[in-house]
Amino acid sequence: MPAKPSSTESTSTNGDETIRQRLLSKREELVIDLAKNREVTEETVDESAQDMVDRATSAYTREFAYTLSEADIKVLMLIDEALDRLGNGSYGSCLNCSQPVEEKRLEAVPWARFCLDCQELQDRGML
Repeated sequence: MPAKPSSTESTSTNGDETIRQRLLSKREELVIDLAKNREVTEETVDESAQDMVDRATSAYTREFAYTLSEADIKVLMLIDEALDRLGNGSYGSCLNCSQPVEEKRLEAVPWARFCLDCQELQDRGML
């Protein structure tokens, strides 16, 4: 008869599954947003038939969609990395100092790679 998992193992497994579902849900949302942004950029009207204001608006819309896509792609990569860390057991540990990432930080940004101190260093370009 297989050994019954301890309550801490069960809680950890349930917590991991909750985190995995949050990450996968956000990933799906971003993939849908990326598809919509691509549609926007592909629906550009023939610029030869537009006046200067229409062309400027069209160019702005394409640039804005591209910027959003870049940010979404970056978050998608971070989510995939977080899913990998979840799978190999290193999720929740700072990639720089190996200390635990604050629980509230992971609740807010489940794909966070660094603890607050190391994230501050990353933001300053010192990491």
